[in-house]
Amino acid sequence: MNDIYQKLADCLDQIPNGFPKTKSGVELKLLAKLFTPEEAKLASTLNLEHQSIKTIAEKNDAMESEVKPLLIGMVKKGLIELKREEGIGFTFFLIPFVVGFYERQNARIDKEFAELFEIYYKESFHKTMIVDPSVHRIIPVEKTIPVNIDVMPYEKASTYLDNARSWGVLDCICRVQQKLIGKGCDHPVENCLVFTERPGAFDRIDDIKSISKEEALDILAEADKAGLVHSTSNTQAEVNYICNCCTCSCGVLRGIAEYGSLNSIARSDFYAVVDKELCNGCEICIDRCQFNALQMIDDICVVDTSFCYGCGLCITTCSTEALSLEQKNQKELIPPAYSEKEWRETREKTKL
Repeated sequence: MNDIYQKLADCLDQIPNGFPKTKSGVELKLLAKLFTPEEAKLASTLNLEHQSIKTIAEKNDAMESEVKPLLIGMVKKGLIELKREEGIGFTFFLIPFVVGFYERQNARIDKEFAELFEIYYKESFHKTMIVDPSVHRIIPVEKTIPVNIDVMPYEKASTYLDNARSWGVLDCICRVQQKLIGKGCDHPVENCLVFTERPGAFDRIDDIKSISKEEALDILAEADKAGLVHSTSNTQAEVNYICNCCTCSCGVLRGIAEYGSLNSIARSDFYAVVDKELCNGCEICIDRCQFNALQMIDDICVVDTSFCYGCGLCITTCSTEALSLEQKNQKELIPPAYSEKEWRETREKTKL
């Protein structure tokens, strides 16, 4: 049985996002919680390439009528993806563990699964968060972005929400997982946003609540109030989700908080700066910063730019407007990969 899941694990690890092995084999137990042996065997013959039912059946020396229900079943469980392609029909393809099918398990995660994930994260999976380029990148709170400068569209959450035609929200899998093991935090849970250009995309999905664009914007505003960091995929295009993260629960930000990896998440194009004349030393910003980039020296806030990720959280509660975002100089700006394909090609070169 382990051989079946090991083969699938190897396939997942070939994806640049990574699915590293452990000495304990806990990752195989995780897969067994999600995939039946028949599903795992079939999924291990898939990859990132979109393949028709006919092609998949031929690769598995099986009838199309045998593989189709297994494929559809895995799609419904959020384990693989399908796409309708003109002239071909439905095609199916493997997706990463993170960001991928792990986040789709809100309706199925239980305490056992949460405990297995925690063991896996600490034993091996956290290493995937230190590989460059990062899986996620920071998006600043939009109202903190200076209005008198040219800003790249990928720095604004509204860019993605405006271009979408369907919006949805689901529970943050990271905070759900942490609560199940008796840890975590009191931050809001239902605030992971998803969106797509396809109308009505989330109307019939059980674990995703269909919402309006206005409701999505409200969720971002509430996340700011709660002190949560906006983050998304580390690309300019093909963005279809925005997470609202914290170092106490987020699998990405825990790489910084627990393992000291400063490249666990890509930074925005900005730093926080302080007007010393306006700072009243209230220290509210100190509590807001997820990255410990701020400290008080002689009752004045000081920013350590080596730890500042340009999220803007410190600015939105600064009553004297002493804090603001400042765009980095051209030498410091590192644009994210344009597409997911480009990101994966770069990641493959540096993957552990």
